Amino acid sequence: MAGRWRNGRSRVSLFAMILTALLLLAAPPQPSPLKGFGDWAVGCDNGRACHAVGLMPETWPDDALTMSVRRGPEAGAHPVIAFETRGETEAAVLVADGKPLAARLAVDQEGSLAVAAADAPAVLAAMRGAAEFELRKPDGTPIGRVSLKGVSAALLYMDEQQRRIGTVTALVRPGTKPASAVPPPPPLPRIAAPAVSSRKASLGPRDLATLRKRFKCTVDEVGGPDEQDVQPLGPDKLVLLACGSGAYNISYVPIVVPAKGGVAAARVARFDAPESWWEGEGKPILINAGFDPASATLVTFSKARGLGDCGSTRSYVWDGARFRLIEQADMDECRGSTDYITTWRAEVRR
Repeated sequence: MAGRWRNGRSRVSLFAMILTALLLLAAPPQPSPLKGFGDWAVGCDNGRACHAVGLMPETWPDDALTMSVRRGPEAGAHPVIAFETRGETEAAVLVADGKPLAARLAVDQEGSLAVAAADAPAVLAAMRGAAEFELRKPDGTPIGRVSLKGVSAALLYMDEQQRRIGTVTALVRPGTKPASAVPPPPPLPRIAAPAVSSRKASLGPRDLATLRKRFKCTVDEVGGPDEQDVQPLGPDKLVLLACGSGAYNISYVPIVVPAKGGVAAARVARFDAPESWWEGEGKPILINAGFDPASATLVTFSKARGLGDCGSTRSYVWDGARFRLIEQADMDECRGSTDYITTWRAEVRR
């Protein structure tokens, strides 16, 4: 009887796993919203990886800097703290409200000044009690300052999203629960994509003119550059057709030209997460789009202003029928930081 019950429970567990996997495949991408706390923005993606960014004050003083705190979703993941220093790569001293901290800083792979992992707990403790951080050169020359207004709330939000509150791993409200009490992160959606093609792709001037006329993207109609990018898309072709421009954004219509039927059968590419649409025309508009044939990845970057310190970036992969969102990063606040916060991820399987 017990063995039959165990077998029944196993079948139920297997069914639940299969159902969860099917739901992940069917559900449309849902990037997480960002939160703002004082001078800090924070967000976590669908895999519970979290990222908080210290923004420049509204007045943008000349010595303002930005910084970040990142943490993976795993129970044993440690926070990573880094400062954006506008190219400053010399040794620096970290100061909290005028008091130097014993924190070692080194240039990381991104060119930022990162806090040594062993010193991160002391720096986090100082963050929760100070009004600002300052970076100085060893001789005392100021490099820049970062406001800590709102950082405790931002770190608490990270703890909440990662289910760490009350555990020894929490950044703001630790407790006695062990790290094993932190639940594992949810699985990321898995997207099957065709193998990458190494062939070249092109279209003649007459075919391109036909596409422009058909999709109403002639220079006379929309202005902007008369440019296009033609790339292989499995047996088909992807055409990114420039369809208007502004001061710092170029709009593209993504068109699929099938191997069978050619330009006469061309259609607007499908997306599982459309970015924006021309009102009444049903055409997806991609901003500052580019296609990397080496990875078959379509990337967009929509800037809210020319500096690029706010907006959204997206990466898609072609699954043979439509473009699937595999990563999105956003920054809602136009306050000096180009360190966008990831709000969606998916795994690509080829």
